This record gives sequence, C-alpha cells and structure tokens, in this order.
Amino acid sequence: MTSLPIPQPDARRTLSDVIECLGYGDDPKLDLAEVVEAFGERAFGALMLMLSLMALLPWPPGGKAVFSVPIMLLALELAIQRQTVWLPRWLLRISVSRDAYRKASGGKVLRAIRAIERLTRPRLPMLTGELADVITGLVCFVLAVMLALPVPLGDMLPALTIAIFGLAITQRDGLAVLIGGIGTVICGVYLVLVWATVVAIISGLLGWFNQLV
Repeated sequence: MTSLPIPQPDARRTLSDVIECLGYGDDPKLDLAEVVEAFGERAFGALMLMLSLMALLPWPPGGKAVFSVPIMLLALELAIQRQTVWLPRWLLRISVSRDAYRKASGGKVLRAIRAIERLTRPRLPMLTGELADVITGLVCFVLAVMLALPVPLGDMLPALTIAIFGLAITQRDGLAVLIGGIGTVICGVYLVLVWATVVAIISGLLGWFNQLV
C-alpha cells in the first residue's frame, strides 16, 4: 500500500481529514505522540474523541483503562485551562497497529464523522467558553473514571458521551455540549441502577445464606 506523509497541523483541515491521514505513514505503528502533533491546537477535543472511539473497540479485560488514563489527564488539563497538551512520555509511546487503526477509523466510521461535521458548527458560545471548558473537563474526568469501571456495558455509554464532548470542544459547538450533558445524566442513572442491582443481589444472597445457617 502506498505510504502517504502526515502533513503538518493545519487549522484549515477538517477533523475527519486528520483522522484519515493518520492511517497512512511509513511507521507500521501509530503512537499517541504522532496523533498529538497531527491535531495541533485542536488536540484536546480531538484526542478525547479519538481515544473514546478507540475504547469502543473490543479489548481484553483491563484494556479500557489504557484509554481512560490519558482521557483523565486531558480532561484535567482542559479544566485547568492549559493551552497545550501534556502527556507523560510513556503514554505518548502507546501505539496501535496503523493497519488496525485504518480499518477501525475508515469506511462507515469516517463517513459518520464527516456527516456529523456537516451538522456541527460554532454556536452557543456561552457553552464553549473558558468557564464551560472547566466544567466540561471535570465532567469528562468523571466519565473517564466510569469508563474504567468493570460495569457490564458501562464502558459504552461513557465512551460515546466523551466522544460527543470531544467533538463539541473541537468544533466549539454548544449544542453538542448540551447533548453531552444529557449523555452524562444517562450514564449516571445507568451506573446508579447497576449499583442498586448489585447491592440488591448481594443482600438477597446474604439473606438466603443466613436462612440456611
């Protein structure tokens, strides 16, 4: 397959353009450092979007935590109003097969991102300003913690919600922030229901055991 060079960060390129270009390069591995460099000033939202989408792929037990940790760091940096992305070197060295990335991000996924791009635009600036970024960062940190929890299907909802917030930050779209807020409430309700179910099951088992003895 022909190898395409990764262009330098360019604000004129769309998010989908950058995502597609990252699938091509001389190195068979795509590491996080290359992703950060490719997105430039849009790295916060774009990285949160990409990492959350990658977390939706099937991974062995504990694999979700690999994505939740950098999302937590990015969310905190967004909350404290850092101007540039900082990640520890060991995180920047984390890589995936470029071929696997290209297969995961291409086709329907890329078309879906481009369709969403056409629907999003800068609007409702009160929801994308500095104060809003602080709140969004803190919310995404909590969602990233939920992403790492061993809850049945509990990783999908937080990952999708973080992806929405990532898109909102990148596109400065306040409407997407509102949708992300709705997703956060749904995640919270789901987690409470799962927790209540687990507590009820454990209480029932303990009651049954006490009756036996």
